[in-house]
Amino acid sequence: MQWKVLTKIKSKNPKQRREEIIKALFKNRGLKTAKQQKEFLNPKDPYKLTPQDTGISLVQLTKAVKRIKKAIKNNEKVIVYGDYDTDGVCATAIMWEALNKLGLDIMPYIPQREEGYGLKVDVIDQIVKDGVKLIITVDQGIVHYHQVSHAKKKGVDIIITDHHQPGKKKPKATAIIHTIKLAGAGVSWYLANWLVKKINSKIKPPSLDLVTIGTVTDMVPLVGPNRSIVKFGLKAVRETKRPGLQSLYQFAGIGKERIDTYEVSFIIGPRINASGRMDDPMEALRLICTSDENRAISLAQKIDQKNRERQELMKQTSLHARDLWLKEDGKSALIFVYHKSYEHGVIGLVANSLKDEFYRPAIVLAPRKDHWVGSARSIDGFSIVEAIRELKDIIGDHGGHPKAAGFNVSSKKLKEVKKRLIERAEESLDKSKLVPKIKIEAGVELTDLNLALYQQLEKFAPFGINNSQPVFSSRQVRISNLKRVGADNQHLKLRVNGFEAIAFGKGELLPQLSWEKPIDIAYNFSLNKWNSRKKLELRIKDIKKTDER
Repeated sequence: MQWKVLTKIKSKNPKQRREEIIKALFKNRGLKTAKQQKEFLNPKDPYKLTPQDTGISLVQLTKAVKRIKKAIKNNEKVIVYGDYDTDGVCATAIMWEALNKLGLDIMPYIPQREEGYGLKVDVIDQIVKDGVKLIITVDQGIVHYHQVSHAKKKGVDIIITDHHQPGKKKPKATAIIHTIKLAGAGVSWYLANWLVKKINSKIKPPSLDLVTIGTVTDMVPLVGPNRSIVKFGLKAVRETKRPGLQSLYQFAGIGKERIDTYEVSFIIGPRINASGRMDDPMEALRLICTSDENRAISLAQKIDQKNRERQELMKQTSLHARDLWLKEDGKSALIFVYHKSYEHGVIGLVANSLKDEFYRPAIVLAPRKDHWVGSARSIDGFSIVEAIRELKDIIGDHGGHPKAAGFNVSSKKLKEVKKRLIERAEESLDKSKLVPKIKIEAGVELTDLNLALYQQLEKFAPFGINNSQPVFSSRQVRISNLKRVGADNQHLKLRVNGFEAIAFGKGELLPQLSWEKPIDIAYNFSLNKWNSRKKLELRIKDIKKTDER
């Protein structure tokens, strides 16, 4: 792993060194002015975010309000058309709950993963037969020009809420509530909150629990309005009154008082996601929205089991895909693997795993009827959605973000798609630089680490994309109490210069380390809270023997 140390702390005075470290964090986040720094540390209350803050058009919001008022007045049937990932499920729940409170005759619809992402013409036709007059999309729709046009011909209006990259042709929807500054749940929450304020302000506005979960799990940058939502919303996640979320926390074994972005990303979100990946995504929606405690427990237990199945399937598929790529290729600038045994529910997770391990764009495909479905993940400097859009002449439905996208392709065109995507990556990426990198905020001494510094660092939370938890490096540190821990001895536990430290997944390094030889470490600095005790500790990201650097 390559280390990129952004700042070297030069002062000898402890207080000045701490000030240098904080200045380095501001600089590394592009926060140059005192105003920018103040706004970052003190984000705006999300309920006070303006359309200008979010990048959402006021004109389009006004159109949406007008059309919703018409639907309420005429007692029209309305569908919230969602998506099966965590962001999409949360977005669906937010919109359905708000419009239900406003008196709309509204029902949620989330497609099965086998049906595929996005609006489908056959579903629209069925909705028309059911007498629906308005569809509100969440977490999708911005690239569905054809589907929206088809709906209009059938007499159905569509309000789009989405955050994905738009296509060249804008759909002719009744209103388009779109921005790339928010997650899908964020766009849904903003419109729902706007509708409540403009139509019936006596109704309690949508809470921040679901929008926070959707925002964190969709891996959008935690800056600007997203930072506002999550900074205030984590409290709502911890204090939620939803029986479904409370039951989910219990089965996941987490105390709600310690929920942070990590718990949302890796414990709560994946369980909600597992329902759509392994079973019926409507189960996750029912869990989130139910007010029945007994039903919440039953649903949470079922979803927890599905998550266990998802973890095992993902593990086995990742091993197979890894071996398959190394056997068939193992050197291209882009990973492209497919197999008839792969299931749609985990290919995105597998692609992400391959991307992380080999540090290059990764695409994994699974079969569906007469074609293949691909899920892609990418690295900095290579927009996977743009690369996929260049193949629009030979692929089917497609869309996504620069770092995550998906597409459909017929079996006949599969090899051509593989060839063109690999060629595109080979032209764009320098393979000599395709090695995992770790960005280090500053090189510091372990003597710099104290409670005063930790309290300063915590002001930068919540951490996530574009605001990662600070990583520091220290050189020539001495080891003591070195041992392997964990179910399979996969982790290292040690003391370095008096600090307790844990190195997850580094157990195999133990034979290479000794108490006599100093090492260089890259790490997060954290505060371990256990009962009433608090202890500063290090979470080591990487270890290098001093003579290797």
